[in-house]
Amino acid sequence: MKIIKNSKQLAKLVDKNKDFRLDEDIRIEFEPTEEELRDVYCRNLYLENDERYWNFNSGDFNGRNFKGWNFNGRDFKGGNFNGNDFNGWNFNGENFNGNDFNGWNFNGGDFNSGNFNGWNFKGKNISYSAFFNCYGSIECESIESERNPHAEPVALDGGITITKPKSKKVKFRTSDGQILEGELIE
Repeated sequence: MKIIKNSKQLAKLVDKNKDFRLDEDIRIEFEPTEEELRDVYCRNLYLENDERYWNFNSGDFNGRNFKGWNFNGRDFKGGNFNGNDFNGWNFNGENFNGNDFNGWNFNGGDFNSGNFNGWNFKGKNISYSAFFNCYGSIECESIESERNPHAEPVALDGGITITKPKSKKVKFRTSDGQILEGELIE
């Protein structure tokens, strides 16, 4: 893991456009400004030191996992997102865990949040606190609130579509040569 402790160390690693590209895990132990850092391309990004988490105030993130405090940017592509507040345009990932989400398009797997405000949401399982609101549409396998009272999910211009888990027929051969058929649920 590459550890960056200050602006001087970061400046040595970004290109002339202030983009950061490194094919390894990164831990930034301070809060970079928008002037210091634009787009980030790495495996895993940790915006933290031993005492606190830091904010991401930049352009795009492309990587596997993202851990920090508040995320303010444009496009986020990764695996797992863990933080407090998320503000951006497009979020594509596997699992989202946070407090408040405000954005345009969300595509991913499981979603655990306080409140959600966005344009379109497409994912698997949604768990929210009090509000889950979209201007466009919501498509998921399940959606439920974690508290009472709560507002029911809203999709103003589209609708709410609850889908069944994707499955496909599979055949496999056992160690004794027998062929079995079944259903693989993703």
